[in-house]
Amino acid sequence: MSDFFTIKRGLATGNNAFFILTVDEINSRQLPWQCFRPILPSPRFVDVDEIEADASGNPLLKRKLFLLDPPYSEEEIKKSFPSLWSYLQEGRKHGFHKRYLCRHRSPWYSQEKRPPAPIICTYIGRSDAKNGRPFRFILNDSQATVANVYLAMYPTKALSRAVEAAPALIRHIWQVLNRLTPAQVLDEGRVYGGGLHKLEPKELANVPVPEIKSLLPPAHQMPDQFDFFQERAAV
Repeated sequence: MSDFFTIKRGLATGNNAFFILTVDEINSRQLPWQCFRPILPSPRFVDVDEIEADASGNPLLKRKLFLLDPPYSEEEIKKSFPSLWSYLQEGRKHGFHKRYLCRHRSPWYSQEKRPPAPIICTYIGRSDAKNGRPFRFILNDSQATVANVYLAMYPTKALSRAVEAAPALIRHIWQVLNRLTPAQVLDEGRVYGGGLHKLEPKELANVPVPEIKSLLPPAHQMPDQFDFFQERAAV
C-alpha cells in the first residue's frame, strides 16, 4: 500500500466536544462560518461506503459536523469576531488551552493539518461485523477532514499524477481495496480481547495490493527510482 499512499491517522483535536460542533451549535452561538471546515462523524454515523458532497464540498450525511480551526490570531479574533472570542474564553475558563495537545500548538486552538483524503479507512473493528469486514475503505468525495478514528490515505506523487490524468482511477482503486479479504488486511493488524482488531498506519501501509499497479496507465506504472526514494524519504 505504501507504494501508492501516504497513510496518516486523522487529527486529534484536544477536545472534540469543544472543537467539533453541529450546524445548530454554530448558528445558535453566531460563530463565523469561515472559521470552520467540515469533518466526518465517527464511523458508526457513516453507513455508506462513498461520501457524496454538496456544491460547497460538505458531506451529504445526516450528521453534519464542523471543525473549529480559525486561521487568525487571538488579537484578530478579539477585534473581528467577538462571538468566537467569547467562545474561546469559555474554553480557557475550562482549561482546554492547557491540555497536552492544545498547549503544544500555536495558537492553542489551531488544528493539525489534515487535508481531505480521497480514501479513508476505519482502523478499528471486529471480525464479526455485519459485513464480515472489521475495516472499511470509504471513498470521500467531500472536502471533509477526519478525526483520529480514521486513517487518511493520501496518494503519493506518482499516484496523484496518474489520478490527475485519469480521475476515475481513484474509484477503481477504492473498489480494489474493498475486494481485499479480511484475512489479507488482518495479517498486518493487531488483535485484542474479544476479537477487536486495530490497524495502525504502518500496518495498513504494509498490506499488499499488487492489483493497483495493474490499474495504472503505462505512463504511470511506477515513479522512476529517483522520485521513488525521494518520496519515501519525505514520508
